Amino acid sequence: MPRLFAAFLAVVLLAAPLQAGNDHPVGEFRVINSSGFVEKDGVREELQTDRTVAIARISRDTDDSIIVEINGSTIRLHTLKDGLAALDWNARGTAMLHKADIQALMNDRAPADIPAWGSELDWPGLGPVQMVLLPFGLSAYTGFLVSYPGDKTVVREMVFQQVFGPVDRPRVSANSHTGDFE
Repeated sequence: MPRLFAAFLAVVLLAAPLQAGNDHPVGEFRVINSSGFVEKDGVREELQTDRTVAIARISRDTDDSIIVEINGSTIRLHTLKDGLAALDWNARGTAMLHKADIQALMNDRAPADIPAWGSELDWPGLGPVQMVLLPFGLSAYTGFLVSYPGDKTVVREMVFQQVFGPVDRPRVSANSHTGDFE
């Protein structure tokens, strides 16, 4: 028993430095498009909420970039210098998050102290887009896709929520009478 405890303690102590620099969640996330808008000639139209749920896998690389695997694509988002302070978006008249919302979710830290990751990439059906990911509390991310197809601007906000447990877990309700718990 003491050997087992010593082995467990060694694993914990050796793994601690690996987690010390990574205080943002990694793993599997459910992704939804929470809100968005299309703007043309200064007129905004709110996009309908897309209730489709995608599954994304987020990991961190040694250079502090974030790797998002979603729908068969791998997207590398690089650390943005000055974090949230480097970003400016106009969410007026929408249900989208504002900079102050993200600060409040991050315990009112200064914008430059809130990390942000981004990249420009080609997105199927939209052409070139800018993608940005920000912490959304301690166990989630929020993100934005911004594109400029034709003479309009399209902004879509996404929420990445941590998945706990297997995605294909059978649903059990309080009214279940099967008695089978595996």
